[in-house]
Amino acid sequence: MATAGAAESAPNRATKEPDGNGQWAERIKLIGGLVAVGLGVTAVLGIAVGALIVGTQTAATIAGSTAGVVGSIVGAYFGVKVGTDQTKTALDQAQAESAKKDRHAAKAQVYALHVPSAEAAAVEDEARGAAEVIQP
Repeated sequence: MATAGAAESAPNRATKEPDGNGQWAERIKLIGGLVAVGLGVTAVLGIAVGALIVGTQTAATIAGSTAGVVGSIVGAYFGVKVGTDQTKTALDQAQAESAKKDRHAAKAQVYALHVPSAEAAAVEDEARGAAEVIQP
């Protein structure tokens, strides 16, 4: 049982401790995304200011098109980011539930090992019946 606890804490250290690789990667992704958004906004503002200075219809069309393209890219980035964050949360919850079920299975095996031989067949029949009721 002690090894199961040690195995569970190793992934948690990588993702939850401040010095772990998981936190470092998350920080880099966040900073990179913010830098990309900032550059996109700067590019749109630069083109829009250039269009206002020149004052031609072509410059205004280019500024509008650029704003649409950069806006689409930034929107797609945040859409993918939200999706991956939600997927990570769902996977973490699934792993926690799986670990919980494994702990319960280990407890059941230990209890089963302590059943007297004379009662083993009856207990096994009850266990199978209980498992059939639980299975969908």
